[in-house]
Amino acid sequence: MALVDYPSSDEEQSTPSKDQTTLPLKRKRDKDTSPDLPPLPSKFYDLYASTTRVSTRDDPSLHGGRKRVTPHIEGNWPTHLYIEWYPSTAEYVPLTNVISTLKGKFSPVGEEGEIHSFLTSDLGAPLPLHISLSRPIGFATEQKDSFVDSLQSAIKSSGIRPFNISFAGLDWVANFEKTRWFLVLRLQKPEFDELNKLLHLSNQVVQEYGQPALYTTLPMPARDLKRKSTSKKTLKTFWDDMKDVSVSFHISIAWTLTEPGLELQELTKAMVTDHMKDLSQIQVKIEEIKSKVGNLVTNISLPRTVSVGKGLFGI
Repeated sequence: MALVDYPSSDEEQSTPSKDQTTLPLKRKRDKDTSPDLPPLPSKFYDLYASTTRVSTRDDPSLHGGRKRVTPHIEGNWPTHLYIEWYPSTAEYVPLTNVISTLKGKFSPVGEEGEIHSFLTSDLGAPLPLHISLSRPIGFATEQKDSFVDSLQSAIKSSGIRPFNISFAGLDWVANFEKTRWFLVLRLQKPEFDELNKLLHLSNQVVQEYGQPALYTTLPMPARDLKRKSTSKKTLKTFWDDMKDVSVSFHISIAWTLTEPGLELQELTKAMVTDHMKDLSQIQVKIEEIKSKVGNLVTNISLPRTVSVGKGLFGI
């Protein structure tokens, strides 16, 4: 069967009938009354996960005054582990209201104090939001594929299944270098502590490859990591040294280059009072984590079922 039935040359030259003349109008009405198209899958956005490179050096003027905090090393692949969330239109509303209200009431001194939103691009297109599971790290070419394989294997056998998260409040936090401050949504601790488990697991894998862990100052020696990830005698204790860093998990929704002063902090407290009820009703379903190595994004799904007694970490 043909995908499109094109008219013959004779049909094109003939005088259209009454039914033919009304057909385009009917199709237009059908189009106007058709239901909304389904949302694009998240993998579609992964194809455009990086912006166009417009400079070969660090130029803060190209991106709102931000400075590169992790120096670029030729031959290294910048890497980041994270959870991505695409808010629905309804979920964007309370988030947008918080930032708009804050901008409307806050009068910064100079451009560096300006509040910038993470919710939309410069053209107004909605953007995804993130929960970080690693610092910005970098891998040599010969390591990057092996790292992703190791992470996929660890997640698959971890027993960490899809879960929901909700919001606990608003706050301002700085990056490690204190060159930017972020307006963040604090997260409620999930029922089975999945965020801490995902972070713990991610930290173990990145440290095996000589990379720094996130939200910890006590990296585990490489020899211990190798033993824990391969020895059957210690698999059941994999989570024993997991730290509770629930207060560190967040989703950034805006940023500024200057440390929030008293005025901005007080306004943020007011936002919590006025908008937290709407924000607390949002439930975010977490079904996968993402590994971005260079421009390549790998989606790693959380296992939905786990065979009893066959998990790598004995859970």
